[in-house]
Amino acid sequence: MRYKVLSKQGIALARDAIRDRTDVPDLTSYEVIKGSGAMLEESRIKALVASIREKAAQIRTNGKPYEELDRECFELVHSSLPRTEALVIGDMDFWVWLAITHLADVIHFRFPGRKGLVNLNNFGLGSRKECWPYKLWVRGEDSFDDSISDPYVKGRLGSVDLWTSHVHRQNFMSIRAVFSAVFEFQYPPSLGGKPFLFEGQENFSKNGTRGLRSLIKRLSENWATVEYSCLDFEQAKFLVKEHSNGLNRADG
Repeated sequence: MRYKVLSKQGIALARDAIRDRTDVPDLTSYEVIKGSGAMLEESRIKALVASIREKAAQIRTNGKPYEELDRECFELVHSSLPRTEALVIGDMDFWVWLAITHLADVIHFRFPGRKGLVNLNNFGLGSRKECWPYKLWVRGEDSFDDSISDPYVKGRLGSVDLWTSHVHRQNFMSIRAVFSAVFEFQYPPSLGGKPFLFEGQENFSKNGTRGLRSLIKRLSENWATVEYSCLDFEQAKFLVKEHSNGLNRADG
């Protein structure tokens, strides 16, 4: 599949506008086509962007926290793009193009920043894996399970901190068996979406409260000696349960 990206000159032109929260100039002449075969339909991109803008407007109107945009939009991003086109979804140049040319104002709304400062990582202009639309796609891909009636149910669970610190920044959480085991353990159906382990700031004193952060840390350390990609779901569930010993539940 063929798709659009921005040239280095186009990105350079956009950078100052993004940093200053001003309108991104028309970058059409700086778009480059990559890939081969059929073109990724512009209508598909426009429909996705329109849906994201609608969600942002609803959040603004209803006074919801801007972080809720992640929960509202991840399914839109994942379901709107062809999962079979690894060339497109694996190319960070595509996500940077999408962020800059179509979603800059939405990303500014989503990340107001301290004193209005702009984190360019959210546009993929720095740490490219932090590019906001890409992170939404990853959230959809990790949580997607077409064997159940609501294939994106796991993606609607958890806080922004959980997804940022414990999923996106932990490479082992991209392994489906481990991801599913952690989420099934932390959000069992019996709790109706509430967390099982404590999710707040942990206290590492002798009798301090420890919860999900410690579980993720233990799993990360264990990854050095166990090849997680070889585990099946039941083995991953056992591993998560073992590493949860001694941690505090969310209900105290």
